[in-house]
Amino acid sequence: MKRVYLLIIFIALLSCKQQTIDNAETTSAINETTIAPIVLTPGKDTIKPPVVIQLSQMPAPKKVPAGKPSITNLPLNSPQGIPNITTYTADDGLVLDAVLCSAMDKYGNLWFGTNGGGVTRYDGKSFTNYTMAQGLGNNTVYSILEDKEGNLWFGTYGGGVSRYDGKSFTNYTTTQGLGNNTIRSILEDKEGNLWFGTYGGGVSCYDGKSFMNYTTAQGLENNTVFSILEDVEGNLWFGTNGGGVSRYDGKSFTNYTTAQGLGNNVVWSILEDGVGNLWFGTEGGGVTRY
Repeated sequence: MKRVYLLIIFIALLSCKQQTIDNAETTSAINETTIAPIVLTPGKDTIKPPVVIQLSQMPAPKKVPAGKPSITNLPLNSPQGIPNITTYTADDGLVLDAVLCSAMDKYGNLWFGTNGGGVTRYDGKSFTNYTMAQGLGNNTVYSILEDKEGNLWFGTYGGGVSRYDGKSFTNYTTTQGLGNNTIRSILEDKEGNLWFGTYGGGVSCYDGKSFMNYTTAQGLENNTVFSILEDVEGNLWFGTNGGGVSRYDGKSFTNYTTAQGLGNNVVWSILEDGVGNLWFGTEGGGVTRY
């Protein structure tokens, strides 16, 4: 009888150990990159150089003096006085009321990407609107970024990415090696490489000469990338459409989904706070702190 009890205890311990291993394997989501990214260089092979459009050869952008915006006073106690909300619409000079993204350049100008009206610059006095007529890739702009050299990059719907240097637009599409012509997010990493999150084409890295495209074949969990962040350690985080979030350390991808505790597998935004926590804004699953 004693031997039977010992045998039962041994089987139970072995079962618990195996369950622990199985659980560890289940929660682990590391996908090693075994396939090198696709590298495409504009101007070589079948890849065409980007299209450059000089503003001096195009119709002048529309410039509208800012009108008197709507101001709403909030009845809140404040040592600085009564706060207010100022709203600018198309009636005040904004080209379109549907604004998808915004950014501020090094001169303090505000840029607003609209849903069909191009991109608008606000200098505090007037709105200047740039559209396809001036060389923008498409009039729907999902993302805006100013790089370290002061160039502005506009991620568009179906028109690829447009770089604006103050004098001309340079447009990059799949013809130049971009993964897809709809760009949902843009990031410049610490090395100066530009990363473009595409709709269906994975993520494209541009080093100024070539595009390197990463998709599910390289370990990315989903090929539509809504958001990108580089953390303090240099890891890149990609928020995807249904695949959760993918972390890239330069060698391999680690993928986190609801199986690891993420609120939802659609991740619209990513933020790193001052103490190194990562915050993921999800669709329907609230915000997740990691």
